Amino acid sequence: MSNADLETVKAAGFTNGEVIEIVANVALNVFTNYFNNVAEPDIDFPRAQTVKRAA
Repeated sequence: MSNADLETVKAAGFTNGEVIEIVANVALNVFTNYFNNVAEPDIDFPRAQTVKRAA
């Protein structure tokens, strides 16, 4: 992320704390995905049904 990117996010109304929260959530999701790829946990909930799109 460049300074220009950060300024664009701030100009959109996000505070420094909110930017930190966004970055932390992205990092947590990346970590969780890597962990699940290695651990290969059993999926213990039913698959979601496919939703048909309206024409």
